[in-house]
Amino acid sequence: MRPLSSLHATSVLALLCANSAATEFRLKNTYDASNFFDSFDFLTYGTVQTQNDDNWSWVKYQNLENAQSKGLTQIKNGEVYLGVDHTSLLDSSAEGRDSLRVISKDKFKYGLIVTRFSHLPSRVCGGWPAYWTLGVGEWPKAGEIDIYEGWNLNIYNKPAIHVGTEEEVGKCIADQSNQEATLRTTNCDNTFADNVTQWRRQGCQSEETVNSNSIWASPEGGIQALEWTKDYIKIFTWPHGKEPSNLGQATVVDTSLWGKPSVQILGSQCDIDRVFAEQQILFTLPFCGTPPGTEEFWAGLDGGSGTTCDKFTGETCIDYVAKNPQAFEDFYFQVQDVRYFESQ
Repeated sequence: MRPLSSLHATSVLALLCANSAATEFRLKNTYDASNFFDSFDFLTYGTVQTQNDDNWSWVKYQNLENAQSKGLTQIKNGEVYLGVDHTSLLDSSAEGRDSLRVISKDKFKYGLIVTRFSHLPSRVCGGWPAYWTLGVGEWPKAGEIDIYEGWNLNIYNKPAIHVGTEEEVGKCIADQSNQEATLRTTNCDNTFADNVTQWRRQGCQSEETVNSNSIWASPEGGIQALEWTKDYIKIFTWPHGKEPSNLGQATVVDTSLWGKPSVQILGSQCDIDRVFAEQQILFTLPFCGTPPGTEEFWAGLDGGSGTTCDKFTGETCIDYVAKNPQAFEDFYFQVQDVRYFESQ
């Protein structure tokens, strides 16, 4: 390589340093076994209070008192257990199986949210686990970020971003070159559909197909981070032991050396500030509904699982969930902690 003049070299070095400048975040709140039940609400409804669930799931969400008395949530080995009823044999005409919809009382605008799981819900027909954030206000205009989501026998996590219409919030798209996860749909507008590559309510959806970073349905759990600034939104996923060395118990975290994220939306392709209102954190464990219980996903291959739930179970989604409580014994989140860091 031709040597650079000292002035040129200094200029290039300054530019490189500027481009790799650290994005630092300072710890503000930690939610764990010591304060989780005071920091999260246990809802009995979806975003519409007159409806059990926004997606017609076969579910009875429980409030905190009922959830604790029924063993759906507890402090287990010093961590937060969030599960479902896995003992009751039900009739398919019942309202649904007892489960949880848990939402943070605090609201967030920008920052870094790091969640450490010691167990993630098992792959099971009828199950639809999700760890996500929801915008305060009208959905989906206020934005939604699905960090961990999938259903039935999926073998990959399907992170997704849902936003309002282009007329409401402007164009918001994802680009494969900006992220590691396989991008399946590119338009984050929740109403967009071409009925060939993307359907309504998909948003911009990815699949974490890199096996080395897969934590989907892991009984050992894993770590996920949501990094949110006015310039981008990033989602990172790591199995335990593969997370950045500076994550640990640090009170100040520098994300500049974390590498390419699993999912990323750039401000140049989406007006981040306009698209996303304040967000709240959710953990949800519904059954069936749309999409997992629909014919397309119950009887169709999705995510390379190799079999379909109708063939695996020989029943409809609701019938299977009602009659097979034991299938959901390992369908739970166990959370070591959720940490929120503010921008420095």
